[in-house]
Amino acid sequence: MRKNITQKGRKSADGKSYIENDWFKNGIPENVILSEDVYIDTSYGFAAFHSSFPFAMTIGKGSGCYDRASFVAGSKGRIEIGDYSILNGSLFICNENIKVGNHCMFAWGSVITDSWIKVEKLNVEQRRKILQACALDHFRSLPFGETTSPVIIEDNVWVGFDAVIMPGVSLGKGCIVGSKSIVTEDVPAYTIVTGNPLKIIRQLQPDDTEEVKAAAMKECLLRK
Repeated sequence: MRKNITQKGRKSADGKSYIENDWFKNGIPENVILSEDVYIDTSYGFAAFHSSFPFAMTIGKGSGCYDRASFVAGSKGRIEIGDYSILNGSLFICNENIKVGNHCMFAWGSVITDSWIKVEKLNVEQRRKILQACALDHFRSLPFGETTSPVIIEDNVWVGFDAVIMPGVSLGKGCIVGSKSIVTEDVPAYTIVTGNPLKIIRQLQPDDTEEVKAAAMKECLLRK
């Protein structure tokens, strides 16, 4: 079981944040805003983060980026991660906007993207030109393609391993996406979905409303 670790870091004169003993020495970009008690295991996750906005990414308090969670962002990309969310080896690809709420969990290999290249519309020569342009690019980045649409993930969402959240999708509060699912449409709140094509497995009873949380807190206080 992973132990809670107090992570040390420093803000340098170049504006970047550097994690103590990080094997990747490029640091976290200046336009990535980290809140209190954020954990990032390595700045390598931001090696392909090329957004030009001053506040291109925010990570809420108590959230963690583990096992090489990575963020690929184009010049217009904006990513927002809420409080107390866990990103465990997940990949975010953004050229417009991805917004994640509070208390969300992303398992290893999950992909969240607001961009897509429809390769079925490209012939071999067109694909070759894309790869050649990538090889000549200083950042070695692939183009984001013609399909770009924001992704919104509400509070208390759990995305299983190797699941893919496609452009334009909204995941409702408290929903669960099964492993290896491909999500191309909105998922209602408190719904379990899985598969490709996506299927609804069951509905959940909301247990994170303000009333339920107040009752739980009251019960906890009575036990003391």
